[in-house]
Amino acid sequence: MIWPRPLCPGGTIGLCSPAGASPAGAVERGAEALRRRGYSVVIAPNATAQHPDCDYLAGTEAQRLSDLNGLIRDPQIDLILAARGGYGAGKLLDGIDYDAFRADPKPLVGYSDITALNLALASRGLISYSGIMATAGDGFGEDTLDPFSEASFFQAVAQENFVFTQPDDAPLTVHRGENTLAGPLFPVCLSLLESLIATPFVPDMTGGLLLIEDVYEELYAVDRALNQLRLAGVLEKLAGILIGSFNGFKDQRDAVLVGGVPRLALEAAPEHVGVVSGFVYGHIPRRFTLPMGAMVTLDCGAGQFTIWP
Repeated sequence: MIWPRPLCPGGTIGLCSPAGASPAGAVERGAEALRRRGYSVVIAPNATAQHPDCDYLAGTEAQRLSDLNGLIRDPQIDLILAARGGYGAGKLLDGIDYDAFRADPKPLVGYSDITALNLALASRGLISYSGIMATAGDGFGEDTLDPFSEASFFQAVAQENFVFTQPDDAPLTVHRGENTLAGPLFPVCLSLLESLIATPFVPDMTGGLLLIEDVYEELYAVDRALNQLRLAGVLEKLAGILIGSFNGFKDQRDAVLVGGVPRLALEAAPEHVGVVSGFVYGHIPRRFTLPMGAMVTLDCGAGQFTIWP
């Protein structure tokens, strides 16, 4: 796996919208929040565009792909940050300039729908990051940005400290397996991974630790996704299934997911696959930013990922 170069203080961050459209003014607010932290910011030409027919997309496929490839190819850009998720990143996967990314690897960060980009890059041997964004999901342009999330973002992309620790009030629960697990880490939004099964944009996860999360997905939908991964032969190859947040309903359905998702994982995966829950990862204010495809050791007792660059 090829690591991107670290983001240095004062570096240049490129903002683009590979998926959904942001509210008016949100991209600019995200850019200004990053400038206040000492970074230069380049807003891609179509980052605030809206698709003429599909209001859930930030511009046409040609516009979104042009912005993304433009930032990949620009040697002055030190990090590519997605404005938000939503839907649409998967429509760009067969047009990304992976050769240019390989020639000049730089951090690309996003989550939710941006999981499609993270997985596609990993399938080409390139590490990117699942982490907070510019205009949505409690990201940089929002008042709800959590200090833990911000610190985790810069810890990850600066590559100065490779030990990522759960907050003290968020202990992990080992449902099956050893307290220590190791392998390549794949942090994903579960429904996005499900959507890419049987395409060439899913990396080989043999021996891996699959860290899953999702939002607004009822228990039956999680069941369906895990069953799809089981039938596709993905789960049997894993060393562990790690469970982040499944939430969004703000009612009893969230409580059902907390108990139900680990049970479904235990049923879907073979006995040799460890199952651990409680990770601060997902569509939640306080969350990790983590590298996709990097080798890690997980100490469940300490609540720590140690990443091996």
